Amino acid sequence: MKRRRFLEVLGGTLAGAMVPAGLRAGATSASVFSRASATDEAFVERWSWAMGQPVHLQLFARSESAGYEAAQAALTELRRVEHLLSRFDDTSELSELNRRAGRAALKPGPDLLAALNAAAHYYRITDGAFDVAVEPLMRAWGFHAPRRSEPSAAEVAEARGEVRAAHIDLKEGHARLRTRATQLDLGGIGVGHGLDRAAAVLSAAGVRRALIDVSGDCLALDPPPGETGWRVGVADPDRPGATIGSTLLCRSALATSSNLVSVVRYGQVVRGHVMDPASGWPAERCRQVTVVADSGTAADALSTAALVNPKALALVRRSWVV
Repeated sequence: MKRRRFLEVLGGTLAGAMVPAGLRAGATSASVFSRASATDEAFVERWSWAMGQPVHLQLFARSESAGYEAAQAALTELRRVEHLLSRFDDTSELSELNRRAGRAALKPGPDLLAALNAAAHYYRITDGAFDVAVEPLMRAWGFHAPRRSEPSAAEVAEARGEVRAAHIDLKEGHARLRTRATQLDLGGIGVGHGLDRAAAVLSAAGVRRALIDVSGDCLALDPPPGETGWRVGVADPDRPGATIGSTLLCRSALATSSNLVSVVRYGQVVRGHVMDPASGWPAERCRQVTVVADSGTAADALSTAALVNPKALALVRRSWVV
């Protein structure tokens, strides 16, 4: 077994509210409920859709027109990242890499290469709790094609073996999946990377104060004038519209992972989509984990890892666990 490195802190100490277990299943997302005070800067707000989810942008710019232009550029960037990293788009770079599994290497663009390098980093520091090679397990559990019953022990063992055998070679700007059975799913890190890229686009456009919210996963730049941060609420899975906690975000990101929303059903049995690579079963130590970290990529990956193994919480700034 590899030496555990859960205590490599990413620039903050673990703190925050730990929510007791025993709550019923429900929808999860972080909700923004703070509006800034008056300022000479123009406040712009946009709602749209990207990465398969609703997007809410709030920002301050030198003028209203400049703000809307920057917001549109950020949305365009989210959609560009989605096109490159989506497993559901046959024309994406990720799909092409998966098609080449066990055969040829791919020279990916900077986004896919950055996501793969980040995935390798978080796999290492979470001792495998975060693993983008879990696609065979998701397939076995019926997340690609419906099935009437849970997979057998033999099916789970076979898929888990494929995950364990997966290896991603990243050398000289090329990526190669060593075995034909290896298939990657960047769903646990793609939104975070998109948030980071969208924030970079806003910064390049001269926007200093902004909050980007992709269905509850948020990234904040500088706070509104006169405020110390953007107040973000952590949704209560049992009470739609209610929160179980809140925090102020400033140059940081928040992400929630849950096995309550994207599920498969076998009669009365419900299983979530976040897989535990070690057991081969959907993660079940927690039902919902929300974390604050230094970047969208870190928050996205570490919330997934913490849902699989709560020891990963040692790597985040703040956390809320159900």
